[in-house]
Amino acid sequence: MIIKVKAENSGALGGYAFSIAALALMLAVFGLVVQYSAGISLSASNRTAAFERQLIYVPFAFIAAWFAYRLNLDMVRQYAWKIFFIAMGVMVLARIPGIGVSVNGSWRWIDLYIIRLQASDLGKLALVILMAHLLAGMQRHTLPANFKIFQFSGRSPYLFTRAGWVDFREGFLRPSFILLAICFGIALGPDLGTIILCCAVGGAMMYISGVRMLYIAPSVLCAIAGFVLLILNWGNRFRRILSFLDPWGRRGDEAYQLFEGMVAFGVGGVTGKGAGNGLQGRAFLPEAHTDFVFSVIGEEYGLIATSTIALIYLTIFILSYRAMRQSTDLFRLNVCLGATLFLVLQALVNMGVVTGLLPTKGISLPFISYGGTNLVIMACMIGLVLNCIRASVEPPFTPKEARQ
Repeated sequence: MIIKVKAENSGALGGYAFSIAALALMLAVFGLVVQYSAGISLSASNRTAAFERQLIYVPFAFIAAWFAYRLNLDMVRQYAWKIFFIAMGVMVLARIPGIGVSVNGSWRWIDLYIIRLQASDLGKLALVILMAHLLAGMQRHTLPANFKIFQFSGRSPYLFTRAGWVDFREGFLRPSFILLAICFGIALGPDLGTIILCCAVGGAMMYISGVRMLYIAPSVLCAIAGFVLLILNWGNRFRRILSFLDPWGRRGDEAYQLFEGMVAFGVGGVTGKGAGNGLQGRAFLPEAHTDFVFSVIGEEYGLIATSTIALIYLTIFILSYRAMRQSTDLFRLNVCLGATLFLVLQALVNMGVVTGLLPTKGISLPFISYGGTNLVIMACMIGLVLNCIRASVEPPFTPKEARQ
């Protein structure tokens, strides 16, 4: 009976892995189709400009996914700090004129002549690996035997006892420092959207690992307060918030992109105007092939396609969640969780932005938006998820085990 359960679990996890890989491949292929439709915004003389450039990165994305899938994650843990410092170095280099490239006032890329490397994407990968490594190594501090908000030793609150201070320092301060360091590197860009995304993923990893809500809740409140103060004193971002609140009234100014994106959804209706027949993405909508590619999908393929894409991302999350429940390794659980959340939350934020549910921010749609670095990193994230699922599959029994 035990052997039967093992076999069933292995089969289910294998099915999850195959389904996740198939869904990610579907998104990537559909992304190429959409880039062909939206690519005319890049070059009026070459309709396939975006398609051809994106196609160049597809083999690299496959290689990255396969490499991440076959990695020995126990060995990766030994290089977690090195990966972190490399990512931090790349993000700093991206801010140096002559090395980094400024696009619309943001320093997020390094020009390698053949390709442009988006530094913040390496930060996401480093965050997942190092945070998972730290949280797994600090399990005794993040998951105390007697879990209470306050644990008294005499009259001193738990936080002010020696054991409480060690738990606070090792289980909360150290992973929080890594999260803040990554966010600082991204802030050099600056890229507030990616910072918020990283905070959400890092906070979820800490919560799942057992970090006390006594530490997390005040940190979240302070982060929200700091973010509000920053926006209020940052004219460009504050105007974006105002345009988000009144896109119709500001459609000729800051809300122009959002307004045209929403019009694209309305024009597309339920079934869309057909592939390559969209007008908004080619004539009116800026950055139609990158951040607002979801609007192009809505115009050309309609509500059916946009709903299907949203359902695919949701299915990837559900399958990963079900697979994570089988894991007994906190490190691999966190790697799988972080990689999945970066994929799904990024998609959720992008879809929220282009539909007017969230303030306008430059967050790409994974596997579909134009961008080689993001495509490769997202493929790497999928590979890490499949790697963690593969590790959770128990090895098949031998005849000797069967006799026992």
